[in-house]
Amino acid sequence: MSGGAGFGTDVSVNIGSWNMADRDFPDFLSTGTIKGGKVVNRAGEDLGKIEELMIDLQSGRIAYVVLSFSEFMGLGDKFFAIPWQTLTPRLQEHAFLLGITKEILEKEGGFEKGNWPLAREELAGTYTSYGYQPYWQVQTGMPEEAETKRMTRTGTMAGRDNPDFLSASTIKGDKVVNKAGEHLGKIEELMIDLEDGRVAYAALSFGGFLGLGSKLFAIPWQALQMKLHDHAILLDIPRDVLEKAEGFDKDHWPVTNREWLSAMYSYYGYQPYWQAQRIESRPGNL
Repeated sequence: MSGGAGFGTDVSVNIGSWNMADRDFPDFLSTGTIKGGKVVNRAGEDLGKIEELMIDLQSGRIAYVVLSFSEFMGLGDKFFAIPWQTLTPRLQEHAFLLGITKEILEKEGGFEKGNWPLAREELAGTYTSYGYQPYWQVQTGMPEEAETKRMTRTGTMAGRDNPDFLSASTIKGDKVVNKAGEHLGKIEELMIDLEDGRVAYAALSFGGFLGLGSKLFAIPWQALQMKLHDHAILLDIPRDVLEKAEGFDKDHWPVTNREWLSAMYSYYGYQPYWQAQRIESRPGNL
């Protein structure tokens, strides 16, 4: 479908490019582009690379980045959970500047593959070690007392079976269903806001369902709910809204900026993530 949503799809270059916004300094990159990106120090020396992005399922934030380091760092073959705030994109160099010293990394120690932190309570100490306050304690509109109660309530539940975080690689490819359990499609990619360190939108394909053809559709993270035990993601957008939405070709992604995102979020009935509250009177509120 085209034209229904009312938000334009000025084409960008291919999804794998660092120039995603069709300009020299993009504000958004796909997880597929970020993963594998080299990590450097201020001298430009190659320290290692980004192995994975761990996404907070509740907020869509990057909970942490998984880094591996080259031999010259002397940190062994362990992986390290690094807060997004410690990385500064150097897009012209196709790299990320790491703002943490080797000495601090050595004290943190790292972790084995397959034993990554999956709960906020596990990750809190890591943030503190690196000198950062955990992002969930400073969220706008989330009083500290309320967050403490949430952590007490869910702390024993979060873990391998009920994680707070999943890797971008795990989320990508997951099937998308509606409330009736019907298989609608799958998540093809996640677009990341580099400044905010969170998912700007998920790109979904519907495989011809609803007559939507082979196009991709940008969907707000808030419209997706993880059904972990079903290995599926629930899409909370009414059918008629999807049918009238404007998609884009997999080889011609929209130029992503906040003006375009505002129009897309508004169409689906959601407040943009950089604003405080969700619109309550969204289309087809179930």
